[in-house]
Amino acid sequence: MAARKVVRHRDTFQRVQDYLINNYAAPTNLSGVVDYMKHGEGVTVKRETLANYVRLLESAKVLYKYPRFDLRSRRSLRGGEKYYLADPGIRFARNAGTRMSYGPALENALYVHLRSKGYEVSVGIIGKLECDFIVRKRERYAYVQVSMSVQDPNVEEREFRPFTKLADGYPK
Repeated sequence: MAARKVVRHRDTFQRVQDYLINNYAAPTNLSGVVDYMKHGEGVTVKRETLANYVRLLESAKVLYKYPRFDLRSRRSLRGGEKYYLADPGIRFARNAGTRMSYGPALENALYVHLRSKGYEVSVGIIGKLECDFIVRKRERYAYVQVSMSVQDPNVEEREFRPFTKLADGYPK
């Protein structure tokens, strides 16, 4: 029988949960969350405890962990993962009256859709550039960028710049 995880410090768990829910779709590293909890919330939490809290939220299907992948070395990277919400309504239920930020909401919707269709999804890192999604299914790959609009030439350039560094022929 598997050991049951118990949250001993519910207030700390609640604050960690709130932080992750409110910062979904943003690169997140545990050391940064520990630092934020200490300096921003006045709460000390060990990195190991924080990692357990994150795993609990993943196990409860509140959050999905979205790993990073270095496109140059073709290796998975540790740290800086993104987390997406299984149900974006969670954020709005916990933060009544907040305005929607369309960038993360669009990324979240596409991430959940791709996963529901059986794709493996990760974030692509190319030096300091980011490709929102590398999608894989069997031997098929594709690169996807998400933006509300690319009418602004600066946004268009920023969104398409990662594609200029990719020369492998997979769809973009």
